[in-house]
Parts: sequence; structure tokens; C-alpha cells
Amino acid sequence: MKPIEGRLQTGEHILVRILEKKADAQIVIAKFYEDYGSVDVSCATDMRQLDKTELEDRVNQVIQKNLAVKISEIPREQANDLPNITNVPEAVRRIRTVEIFGFDKRACKDPHVSNTSEIGKFRIIKVKRVGKDRYRFEFSVE
Repeated sequence: MKPIEGRLQTGEHILVRILEKKADAQIVIAKFYEDYGSVDVSCATDMRQLDKTELEDRVNQVIQKNLAVKISEIPREQANDLPNITNVPEAVRRIRTVEIFGFDKRACKDPHVSNTSEIGKFRIIKVKRVGKDRYRFEFSVE
């Protein structure tokens, strides 16, 4: 695991949930590097037109709520309502979930923090178009 990966992963969950609610975006793929992360979303709205500072502020407001983050595992039959379940291969029968209490719950196999306050300050580095209706958000944590 990269030193800040859990912080980046959990911050990415918050960002994606906000984008899902705000613009009906759907996650395509997330990648994590030594000191930043990126997430590609599919959306009819031009994500480059969003106010980056406002979006960053919304993510940081959730972080500052000090929400507990719980990792659990559920049978696939109980995972149908998860927003990203279609990204998990059908052969996987037990789904590992990450729940940010009162905010988001989704399938994820990667490391996370145990409380949003551990993320630190979330920064959106840039937003760019990477295909038709596909946008990449690059972000970091401080």
C-alpha cells in the first residue's frame, strides 16, 4: 500500500458520491499513485464547467464531519443496490463494502481510513475530458 492510499481512496469515494448526486455521473475507473489519485467518470454534463473550488469545499465539508468508515462483507445477493456493483465480476459472490456512515456505501477492495477526519484536506488538481462524456478528476490530500 502507498503511504497515503487509504486517505486518497476514501476521499475518492466522497468525491464520486457528490458527482453522482450533483450530475448523475458514474464511475468508470479510479487509479492511485504515490501522491495523488485519479478517477474517470462518465457523464453527459461537461465536468470541466463545474466550479472546482465549490466541489472541493463540498468534499472537505464531508471530511470535516468526522464520519466513521466501516469495512464489511456481504453476499452478492444483498449488494444489488450498491452504485458500482456492475463493476464487480459476477464470479465474486462475497462483496467487500466500504461505508461512510450516513453518506455512502459501495463495493471496494482497497484500503481506507477508519474515519473521514484522517483524510486531511482534499484538493482537486485538475479536471479534463478524456473521451466522449468521460472526464478525469486528478486529486490529492494534504
